[in-house]
Amino acid sequence: MRPIVLLLAGIFLNAGQSVQAQPYGDCHFHLLDFLQNGEFDNRDGAFPCNESGLMKDGRYFQLPYGERHRRLTGLIDVTEKHNIADVVVCGMPFVKKWAEDDFFLRPKYYLDSSSRVKAARDTDLQVAAAFMDYKRQFAGDKTQLDKLTRLHPFVCGLDTTDLGAVDLAIKRIREYPGVWEGLGELMSRHDDLTNLTTGERPRANHPSFIRLLKFAGRVSLPVSIHHNVAPISRNESEFKQPLYLDEFLALLKNTVHDEANAANRPKVIWCHAGISRRIVVKNYRQTLERILDDYHENLYLDLSWVVLGTYVYKNLDEWVALIQKYPDNFLIGSDSVGKYSGIPMELKKYQALLSALPAETRSKVAYKNLASILNKSESERNRKGFGKGGITLPHEFSLPENFGLERLGKR
Repeated sequence: MRPIVLLLAGIFLNAGQSVQAQPYGDCHFHLLDFLQNGEFDNRDGAFPCNESGLMKDGRYFQLPYGERHRRLTGLIDVTEKHNIADVVVCGMPFVKKWAEDDFFLRPKYYLDSSSRVKAARDTDLQVAAAFMDYKRQFAGDKTQLDKLTRLHPFVCGLDTTDLGAVDLAIKRIREYPGVWEGLGELMSRHDDLTNLTTGERPRANHPSFIRLLKFAGRVSLPVSIHHNVAPISRNESEFKQPLYLDEFLALLKNTVHDEANAANRPKVIWCHAGISRRIVVKNYRQTLERILDDYHENLYLDLSWVVLGTYVYKNLDEWVALIQKYPDNFLIGSDSVGKYSGIPMELKKYQALLSALPAETRSKVAYKNLASILNKSESERNRKGFGKGGITLPHEFSLPENFGLERLGKR
């Protein structure tokens, strides 16, 4: 989930002014890191750390309640300075454990040691607290409050192997009505991160995922999901079959294809288009094209992180052709983890791709597609009676006990 430095950086920084001047939409930003902390605005020196919240040991200071608006004021400053129209904001669904046998190395990132990672059920509480603190801090200041419209919080702290995950999602929505605008980044198969996770390993066709996406479709919340298509390879020459692709397709079949009511089909953002570190698959662009042939009305490909450098830029002309075939289905994102100051550099990495696209398609990929997903979802929620802006569930809202589990009972 950490961004990589691409070999084409020089090209990105010298892209045309027309690309640099247009807005961006960031479909993938983590407000928190793997220690459940993150960058914040400390320019007033209120806390014993630098202006970005970093302490001398390289970790972020732990903000108290009432001060977490600082995470958003800093983020909003970045969006204004760099013409970022919309940002999907989520926490981090995992926290890195500091294990006894690794006592000599206190980790900051999930790959810093062999210590396990655990589900972080409270991550959404921190994100919600930032939004609530911001609203209290600037109560009565319409100019400042209006700036929140750039930010779109998603619920992510859900154990996707737990059939009760949908109940926790509903709980978070009830606790913070009018705040949440989506679910994600929900974790399925994720190479090293999956291998380090305690307990049951997630997979996209798990009944918990089916319940979550069916719920998301019913209440018109877009969903972002991380699901790798293949096991990791030892090097770039070792090609693997997309052994995990069928799991993702089964999820789409159960929740999109088999849903008779088009209004209840979820909008699915596939993080990194199914690619992660050391995922080496042949003819992957063609695979994605076949999937979009079937699911272009509901599936969107997030081109953040390693897929951009390891797939898109290695065959740019072919990817440009695919994007032009499905111009409404591609998104860009920073996947910056707990560091909003890193967003601009990550988004600049798309400039070579955006420069290669026709103007209309370029603007769609850069920001209009994300805006369309968010705006259409908001409109659908309002029409269904789930409030304007972020989702609000009526008190009488409930799901059947076996919601999404009907097929399990027929085994």
